[in-house]
Amino acid sequence: MRYNHILEIIRNNPSKHDFELLSEAEVQRELVEGVPEDYIDFLREVGYGTVNGTYFNFYGGLVEVDEILGHLYDEDSHPELKDILLFGDNFSGDAVGFLATDNWTIVEIWHDDNLSINPVEEQTFEEFVVHMFEHCNE
Repeated sequence: MRYNHILEIIRNNPSKHDFELLSEAEVQRELVEGVPEDYIDFLREVGYGTVNGTYFNFYGGLVEVDEILGHLYDEDSHPELKDILLFGDNFSGDAVGFLATDNWTIVEIWHDDNLSINPVEEQTFEEFVVHMFEHCNE
């Protein structure tokens, strides 16, 4: 399994990390064309939930931007946001997801910077997850 290290961190710190597994049917709904395999593996092996209480929230599937940030924008002023599918947020209004039209790169949407799209340092979803868990356990 790809995320054994992450599962161990969760098991060793159950009061800090709260995750629930998805059913296989729920995972199958996320199999859209191009979605990264490491993201699907995360849903299948780890599921969805919160990292370190309120450090980061992984959703139970991909979500369109307007479902999370719709109250902050209209599609006419930010048409580029329609190409992003979110997988989580930092509990402070900033969402993270995949830019589907750019090889599923991971980007952040900053709510306090006119919903600007900012690439993350990590090249893959797996790198993002590993960095997330290692950073919050420092």
